[in-house]
Amino acid sequence: MKYLAFFLVPLVGLWLALSGFWSGREMPVPHVQPAASLLWKIETPGVKQPSYLFGTMHLIRKEYFYFPASLEKIIKKSSVVVLELPGLPDPLEAMKYIMLDEGSFFDYFTPQQTDTILQWAQQKMGMSEDLFRSAFSMFKPFIVIQTATQLQFMGQTESYEVTIQTLAQQNKIPLEGLETVAEQMKIFDDLTQAQQAEMVMESIRNEAEAKALTDHMQALYRRQQIDSLYAMIHEEGGVLADEQNAFLDQRNLNWIPKIQAYATRGKAFIAVGAGHLGGENGVIRLLEKAGCKVTPVQF
Repeated sequence: MKYLAFFLVPLVGLWLALSGFWSGREMPVPHVQPAASLLWKIETPGVKQPSYLFGTMHLIRKEYFYFPASLEKIIKKSSVVVLELPGLPDPLEAMKYIMLDEGSFFDYFTPQQTDTILQWAQQKMGMSEDLFRSAFSMFKPFIVIQTATQLQFMGQTESYEVTIQTLAQQNKIPLEGLETVAEQMKIFDDLTQAQQAEMVMESIRNEAEAKALTDHMQALYRRQQIDSLYAMIHEEGGVLADEQNAFLDQRNLNWIPKIQAYATRGKAFIAVGAGHLGGENGVIRLLEKAGCKVTPVQF
């Protein structure tokens, strides 16, 4: 699940509710041409004040994090800030979404897959088999995907959602969400056990390849090439591509009337994973089909 960090806030939201960040470094990134952008102005017929749509990466290394004063200024002037989720969940609430109601984590895997997971846990986390079984047996497979992502992003990371949420709170701007944690986690829960097992195995295998692809993905994000990011989903294959309707397309469709409602009021700042912006079924195209004028903004 190499690109999951683009699409679902629980990857960072639930993890941040239970954990924290690490340290890293900064590096310069070339100037971005205005035709490629993560920030888009939404103009609705009959509404004087435009709204803005911004593509985030839910978890990103610091060297790729781009949050200039011009973006901060737009947020501060907004009448409402809308994220995929209305803020980070409470740790106790977060726990109930990642705990199994019955059975064990290991029920999802073949003996061979279990051996691979135990070896990975020993090598990457220094956990013995007994310790890993004790710690993870009651969790859904999703928790290992989160853990693998955390390890892959070792070094200081940033979160657009946390930064945006903090700005909204500091400036007393209402913070709202397009969906709930329960709705997001249901996407995983609705997968078959075999699909959930495959996602876990994808997340812990081929570490060098996954790191190279993730670095490339973050570089595309920093260059604001949203259509190239979208194309990477199709190149990956696996569960994400097979279940694209659930992970991306249907969610985009569900969000459009909500985004339109916020845009009709004017001055809304709406931030979703950048993987949701590009493509024919992306939020930008769907808003245009709904009658909005959506134009890139250089920032």
